[in-house]
Amino acid sequence: MAQRVFSTQEWTELKQDLSLSCRQAEVVERILLGHSDKQIADDLQISVPTVRTYLCRLFSRFRVGDRYGLMAHVYAHFREGCQACGCPRAR
Repeated sequence: MAQRVFSTQEWTELKQDLSLSCRQAEVVERILLGHSDKQIADDLQISVPTVRTYLCRLFSRFRVGDRYGLMAHVYAHFREGCQACGCPRAR
């Protein structure tokens, strides 16, 4: 993927902090880039229902109602981590 929301190191740490499996991380990363369920399915060579299953499980796990709530949760978790270590991006 050419586009990135977080640096490689930030994303590696965030995936670990959120305890995301490799596939969950791939789905979340594409959600953060604004991809549709069909785009995600095509990128990952899985079916749209499988993408939706991943999303439903992530929504339930993080207690959010939709993909926007999921994005907000990921960004909030990242920001908390930045604040904890004094990162200038958290200001």
